[in-house]
Amino acid sequence: MRSLLLMTMCLTGSLALVACNNHQATTMDFSQQPTIEMPIASAAFTAFGNNDKSWRTVVEESKLSIEADFLKPTTVVVVGSANTEDIEYASTVNGQPIILNIRKNICIDNNGYQNEFTATLSYAGKTYQGCAVAGAIETAPT
Repeated sequence: MRSLLLMTMCLTGSLALVACNNHQATTMDFSQQPTIEMPIASAAFTAFGNNDKSWRTVVEESKLSIEADFLKPTTVVVVGSANTEDIEYASTVNGQPIILNIRKNICIDNNGYQNEFTATLSYAGKTYQGCAVAGAIETAPT
């Protein structure tokens, strides 16, 4: 019985070594991050900032709603793309490109609250920094 156990252990070890020897490593160039179109309906975010100008966006399904000091409230259809580090939504408002980039980095807002994402909003040649959270959060009634 003991010899059967030893033979089983040796056979298992030999198979593991053969499997390791037959393994071929694949290499990937991580400097070239692929960008993929993603189903917009699968992600919703609320992004906001008030460093220079106050702004707030809500992305839900294929729409981006924006309220900002520098733009009348509007909703546009967006195209989303994602890579391993961030997600980006793009469209145009009043003939100007608008891009919302959300990155998985901790963000501390002006009130000292920790948020799960950083956000960068680009519109009409200007860039606005802020934070973002997962989900479409409506504004509180006032």
